Amino acid sequence: MCELGKRLKESREAKGLELAQAAEFLKVRRVMLEALENCRFDELPEPALARGYLKRYAQLLGLDPAPLLALYPIGTPESVGPAGTTQAAPGPRTPLSPSTRVWPWLIPLVLLLVVLGWLGLRALSPPGTPAPVQSIPTPLTPPPPPQISLRIATQPTGARVYLDGFLLGQAPLEARVEAGERTLRIEAAGFQKYEQVLTLQNDRNLSFALTPVPPAPAPSTPAPAAPRTTPPTGLVLRLEGTSWIRVTDGRTGQQLYEGTVSSGTQLSYPLPVVVRAGNAGVVRVIVNGQDRGRMGSVGQVVVLRYGE
Repeated sequence: MCELGKRLKESREAKGLELAQAAEFLKVRRVMLEALENCRFDELPEPALARGYLKRYAQLLGLDPAPLLALYPIGTPESVGPAGTTQAAPGPRTPLSPSTRVWPWLIPLVLLLVVLGWLGLRALSPPGTPAPVQSIPTPLTPPPPPQISLRIATQPTGARVYLDGFLLGQAPLEARVEAGERTLRIEAAGFQKYEQVLTLQNDRNLSFALTPVPPAPAPSTPAPAAPRTTPPTGLVLRLEGTSWIRVTDGRTGQQLYEGTVSSGTQLSYPLPVVVRAGNAGVVRVIVNGQDRGRMGSVGQVVVLRYGE
């Protein structure tokens, strides 16, 4: 990994950012940031656009872009080496001429002549004359992008304003920002988040009215409870088989019923009553809604009084 990619990756990891999060903040593809961190400059677009990505990425990580831009290689993607330096593409080898193979002593002779000439020139130069110093050209640094004044007001006031993922402050505010395509985001509690991509070229004065978050639906009214039913009063005889039955009023002694009742029949009488069953094991008795069970055993003749 080259020095440029190493600085970017270490700064990102120190901030606890994933590549996907950084790409989302900068609105660029993740592969562009991966190529910068891994020094795969041949996967990046033209140098001007790639240097713009590098500058915005450095600002996101809180780094000074100038030293990193100086590390970015200048040249075609094919000439970029693994350490971020340019390399000359190797050309085809020229076979040695016959004269070179025949006269190998020409090279030392030429070197000797060069040394003798230099010594002669030095002897002819006046003493104390300093040798000319060759100036090293200063590498050209692209000028910083222009800045504009951005004023933002919101309704409600106090909303948090972000630009390219960085908090500018709370509205209303005024800030100096770099021109270009920037992503604006506004957030306030109880209001829907607002986000828009702006092209900033000149001073801008913007105002936004946020949309309130719709209220939660009111809880549904519970259904009214079913009214309580009064348990039935009196005597109910439920036949689970065939039996002879006689029912007599408990106060007057008047006979209310007598006969053979088939299975599945149900007889009801007010209390008090006296019941005589010829097959007590198939007669189930229910008094005032309470199941009292069968009157007796199958085939048994039973006489019972129910109620006062």
